[in-house]
Amino acid sequence: MPQKIHVLFHVPEGFESVASKDIEATLADIQQPTYSHAPKTGRVHLFCAADSIDTFKQYIQSVQLLSIYSVMLVASESVMPADAFAEVQPTYDYISNQTKKAPWYSIISEDPQNQNTAISFRATFKKEQIKHKAPSQQIAGYVGFAFSNFFKHWKVKMTGFTYEIVSLWFQTSDVAYLNHLGDPSANDQSVILILGVDIPLQNQNQRNRVFVGRTSLNPCIAYCLALVADPKPGQVILDMCCGTGTIPIEGASRFKNVFWLGSEVTVKTLAEKALGNVVHCQLKNVDLLLGDGRKLCFRDSFIDSIVSDSLVLIVYNTIKLYPKFVKQMHRILKPDGKAYIVTQGHKLMNRVLHYDWCQKLWSVDEILPIGIGGLDAYLYTLSKNGSTVATTTAAATTTSTTSTSMKKA
Repeated sequence: MPQKIHVLFHVPEGFESVASKDIEATLADIQQPTYSHAPKTGRVHLFCAADSIDTFKQYIQSVQLLSIYSVMLVASESVMPADAFAEVQPTYDYISNQTKKAPWYSIISEDPQNQNTAISFRATFKKEQIKHKAPSQQIAGYVGFAFSNFFKHWKVKMTGFTYEIVSLWFQTSDVAYLNHLGDPSANDQSVILILGVDIPLQNQNQRNRVFVGRTSLNPCIAYCLALVADPKPGQVILDMCCGTGTIPIEGASRFKNVFWLGSEVTVKTLAEKALGNVVHCQLKNVDLLLGDGRKLCFRDSFIDSIVSDSLVLIVYNTIKLYPKFVKQMHRILKPDGKAYIVTQGHKLMNRVLHYDWCQKLWSVDEILPIGIGGLDAYLYTLSKNGSTVATTTAAATTTSTTSTSMKKA
């Protein structure tokens, strides 16, 4: 008889919807799947059925889940009482008791009587976005001590462990998930405690690259950006500040019939790191070029879409760079082109987009709050309008030339 399973995927914050669709498409063979997520949480819940836990784990590890950071099998979930959450020691006691009551044997198919000392574990606790006086390390210690009652012969190891026991708490406005809990007191202010075990996956932070830089984007975020752009076969997509090439590489790996271009102003970053990563991945549908976003070397209306992480604009002189970048993007995009720009300079970007000349160039389709490395950022989706700076400039040049000719005559 199939066993009911609750799986929690950790995904890039703000990309829950696109990640959920990607996970659903990748895990097409899952029985009775139901997905649930809330925006800006970095979590996607999967409720499904499987013939056995081991079979399910092997299946998860055999497929390419490129839009997730990690995945865990949930053993227990509960709504923390407000009085227990309010104080430190009651918090420790509640989490410890929930750990002792969790059905660990249902998700860990190891014999508790086996005295094999080679098996080890580590306990981890994540506060997510909820502040509390109790240190995370201390809570993890209580979880680990309570869990050790189930498998008494397992050793504790901080690295090179066999199993990672994961616990976290969070709040959510996801109505479907709150209803799933079956607790009438559950609401968007409730603190929900989850206990489970991590399913080991290949390190997602270093996939598709051997070189990284100070501002290199996480591959999972770059992959989700490519999914948001949803390029069509034959299109040309540009990252105008490609850095070490993460966005073009992730996009080219996912969309084989799309050509990805990466432009970078720093010679060493482009020639060593970005090119080294492209060669490492052996991709044929991506190319790199030395270019300055203030004066891009493309003819007008050449690029189908722009997908770029403009963190570089935070590092340098932003007030002068943003208008120049915005004008260049408009010039090189096709009439129906779109730009997907990630920035932490939310106020500055809004300021530029509210300029009269900029409103003539762009329509703002969406401003999506996302998270990058614990910091707030925003994904701007811009659609190109009809009027162009290039046309205006060309007209002014023609008028000037005509006036000069008439004076000479």
